[in-house]
Amino acid sequence: MCYITKPRQRQRKAEAQLPLWKQLFFLLLWPGTSLAAGLEQQIQQAIHQEVRQFSLKLGGPARPKTRISLNLPAALQDKAACSGLQISRGNPQQAPWGRVSYSLNCPAPQSWQSRATAQVQVWLPIVVSSRALQRDEVLTAQMLKLELTELRQSRLDPELQIEPLLGMRTKRRLSAGQPVSRHLLEAQLLVRKGQHVIIQVKTADFAASTTGVALEDGVLHQRIRVQNSSSGAELEAEVVAEDTVQTLFRKD
Repeated sequence: MCYITKPRQRQRKAEAQLPLWKQLFFLLLWPGTSLAAGLEQQIQQAIHQEVRQFSLKLGGPARPKTRISLNLPAALQDKAACSGLQISRGNPQQAPWGRVSYSLNCPAPQSWQSRATAQVQVWLPIVVSSRALQRDEVLTAQMLKLELTELRQSRLDPELQIEPLLGMRTKRRLSAGQPVSRHLLEAQLLVRKGQHVIIQVKTADFAASTTGVALEDGVLHQRIRVQNSSSGAELEAEVVAEDTVQTLFRKD
């Protein structure tokens, strides 16, 4: 009788998983496709950082919703590994979303230059109209709302706060859900030059009022010169409502 014994298969050892920092180290220094992957990682990080800075500048969240589609030229496969890669774009003052081009400059160990393009999508909670607005309507809180919206490349900065827009007047008709930008609005004149106004005087202990004449036009929260009708004295006061200004009483 003949017995056939199958050889035992040697169990393969599980491959060791390198820590993330070591993976990135090899991606950045290893030639070929690994170099391109390492460059992509650096460019992605640079884009995210710039988007966060612009969001904070506009008064938005520190980590806005972002999606990046990056396109690297095939010639990068033949580039040498880079130490201290410099990533820049032509107009750093322009918002970093939409189709964006980047310049890549490698100073060492071998100097080389290249370019990359990215389609950057960013969503921020911006001010939109909660209903259709007609021309010459004065904005109230009920007319506006915040809505998460994908930003488009534009010279105009989106509005992320409702309060600064309250009291402004629409220059044209706005449809429901339309982003509300400053170029669509104008400050409403609450006080006109030569007009009689109520001058409110407030201190920590009392409040009083008198009448006067506006010496300048004024919009909400603007400080203008007015003349007290009783004393004839000129003073500076803040526009707080239609035909009404307010000043603080100062002891000489």
